[in-house]
Amino acid sequence: MIENLAPAPSKREIASEKRRKHILEAAIACFIDKGFHQTGMRDIAARAEVSIGNLYNHFPGKHDFLIGLANMEGEMIAPFIEHLEVDGLANETFSAFLQDYWAISSDKDVAILTAEITAEAMRMPDIAELFLAVRRSLALALSALLEKGITQGIWRPSGDPLHTANFILDTIECAADRQAMDKTSAQTQLAHLEVFLSSSLGVSCNN
Repeated sequence: MIENLAPAPSKREIASEKRRKHILEAAIACFIDKGFHQTGMRDIAARAEVSIGNLYNHFPGKHDFLIGLANMEGEMIAPFIEHLEVDGLANETFSAFLQDYWAISSDKDVAILTAEITAEAMRMPDIAELFLAVRRSLALALSALLEKGITQGIWRPSGDPLHTANFILDTIECAADRQAMDKTSAQTQLAHLEVFLSSSLGVSCNN
């Protein structure tokens, strides 16, 4: 049986997608520097060094940048989900996930952009749903890892795994936001976080 394969993108399509990504990255830089509301379309065009007409061809409005950011976040989260699903001891997988997710979440620019997006998503249900869908996929992968760890006898049961997974992600992200404003060593914060998860949630990174 011959499968129907999608045609390879043309050079023009590849160039267009590259330009779109470049514009989105310029918008991200503007949102971090000036805030979402304070950034105008002309600010983004100037940062991207494209004409305002070219900008509108790719992103008709600022709402479309939020959609682009949600898609970008999905791409960023995909490797984390893949890593959570690998074979092996659950505690070792979790330890690596915690360190990697902490590293990206505690980045100051990421924290600023997250705050800007969250504020807008709370006003726009359609945008909120896009980001929540990404978050649900990560929480589901983490909850499966927690169940795996319980089955392996590494962790003790601690309520519904999905609720626990969401609480773990909330804890990491909130601690990372504080780290972005704090002068405390990131490694010190991470060490405290590991202890908290071990003692409070029954999740041990170093069993």
